Amino acid sequence: MEDLSKLGGFALLGDADPVPQSLLVSYPEQAKTLKLLYEVSRELTSILDREELLRRVAESVKKIVDYDVFSVMLWNEQAQLLESVFAMRCNDSIAARLCLPLHHGLTGTAAGERRILRINDVTEDPRYIRCETGVEARSELVVPLLMQDRLIGVLDLESAEPHAFTLEHERMLSTLSSYVAIALENARLYEEARESERRLRDDLDTAREIQLQLLPTGAREVPGLDLAAAYVPARELGGDFYDFLPYGKGRLGFALGDVSGKGTAAALYGSLAIGMLREHVVTHLCPPAEMLATLNRRLYNDRFDSRFIAMLFATFDAPSRSLTLANAGGPYPLLVRGGCVQTIRLEGVPLGLIPNSEYDETTVELTPGDVVLFASDGILESENSVQEEFGPKRLFALLSGLSQGDSAQEIAEQILAATDGHSGAGTAPHDDRTLVVLRVTDDSSADFSKLPIIY
Repeated sequence: MEDLSKLGGFALLGDADPVPQSLLVSYPEQAKTLKLLYEVSRELTSILDREELLRRVAESVKKIVDYDVFSVMLWNEQAQLLESVFAMRCNDSIAARLCLPLHHGLTGTAAGERRILRINDVTEDPRYIRCETGVEARSELVVPLLMQDRLIGVLDLESAEPHAFTLEHERMLSTLSSYVAIALENARLYEEARESERRLRDDLDTAREIQLQLLPTGAREVPGLDLAAAYVPARELGGDFYDFLPYGKGRLGFALGDVSGKGTAAALYGSLAIGMLREHVVTHLCPPAEMLATLNRRLYNDRFDSRFIAMLFATFDAPSRSLTLANAGGPYPLLVRGGCVQTIRLEGVPLGLIPNSEYDETTVELTPGDVVLFASDGILESENSVQEEFGPKRLFALLSGLSQGDSAQEIAEQILAATDGHSGAGTAPHDDRTLVVLRVTDDSSADFSKLPIIY
């Protein structure tokens, strides 16, 4: 067979016909071989599962070259060894356990020298290493698999007949080997990507569980207060957070924050803020405005990747039923009283943006039946398929229709269900949704001397 490069330089891959009719007429045998190589190369480069690929390689090579044993060894760069990964005898897979350094045996020599070895009689070659394949080999053809001179592995063909392989076989497998090398490299990269994705998924699942463990479920022993929280991240990890903090006898602190950005970095930054908040509360039960100013200074000094945090902080005093609030750029809290929704307007610069920021605070006197809602902007900005936001109008209508018997937990569930219904099943959320709901109850017999218990 003439060298394939002399047949006109036709590409083996592509959508055009690789074998023109004129070539079929002038060189029928060569054209037939070229067409077979084209079909085989296209088939192999589309397979990403390595085991399936190697089986198909063995079957494809069998169409071109007759053999008794076919094996593939891949180069392990870390171990500096050729390792058997696949072997077939008479269409049946057999065990492949051989490992060889370069320049050892016929396969190691072919790999080390980056050239094809065709041995007419292995019994006369001292480099031959006999393997338990069930076939008494007499001839062998070893073809290195290379990508730009980078060793991928070798194809090893053995026959029980001497002089079984020819120069024509060499040329055909030399042409095919580059496509087998590409296919094997694609399969390796695909498997690495899948494994990396699996590890990342496991890491994210673990991080999600840890993040959820950082967030409290609720608080007991808070006289006259029914409390609930809800947290639905848009991704595996979210940038929203909330916290409940014991703030002295009969007093409870609340925080709801929203870190700029999303994902892992935002979640870590939010966890940092929670840690700072809890650390400060241990020794300083300061007013909400002072708490935000302190957090702003610390977050600004530890500034990370230009991130900032919009945050509400409030304290509830059970004996007086008073709620004192300060706001660092978060959405306004809402007060629901007698079916009417009022906005508690408080301005403030998000934490970590401007040093030495000062914050205003206000105190709201609450009465039994009042509901106060802290919500991240992911609630109002929940979008449907036509990018229409849930918006304040829908939220106000929902809150205005609340029943006096609705618990804080039921209110939180109604709000999440309404935003889910607005977005629809086919619309992925673009932001985290976080709620803290306070409902004031008439509990005149409570013991105000107890500390709240966070759980």
